Amino acid sequence: MTESELIAAARMGDQDAFAELHRLYVGYVRRVARSIVHSDDVEDLCQDTFLLAFTRLHSFEGNSQFRTWLTRICVNQCLVSLRKSRMDQMDAGETDLLACKDAQLEGVAARMDVHKLLRRVRPSLRQVLEMAYLDDMPNQEIADALNTTLFSVKSKINHAKRYIRVVSKSK
Repeated sequence: MTESELIAAARMGDQDAFAELHRLYVGYVRRVARSIVHSDDVEDLCQDTFLLAFTRLHSFEGNSQFRTWLTRICVNQCLVSLRKSRMDQMDAGETDLLACKDAQLEGVAARMDVHKLLRRVRPSLRQVLEMAYLDDMPNQEIADALNTTLFSVKSKINHAKRYIRVVSKSK
């Protein structure tokens, strides 16, 4: 079955069709979630993403790729999770997570570890950078997924790359 046929069948309640869509995209959704939250919550966020997609499949109009639609759901789920986490930390009186991670990024070895370096980039910039380079998404697809403009995506990528150059040279 084609993706369109799977979507149509899943809309009609065919659980096998939705299971096939899940199988096709679970790895991708997991990578998107991991690129945003960098925590053990990734599997829960993937489950939440597919549960929401299943319950709202009727709202998928086909104006974009199904993958783009799933990306938007996943990004939203991750942002909600990050907000909740941040609120919990503020309630507990904890300091900013990025300040805590800076101590882990000291030394030459940090320059070689891409994941550690990416953690220093502001989350909104990191997300765009990872979607572009790790997930190999075209800029327009990123813009659609994040509900922003192509110019904004290109600007964020350039800003993130400049920041990474500065940070990696300063060590």
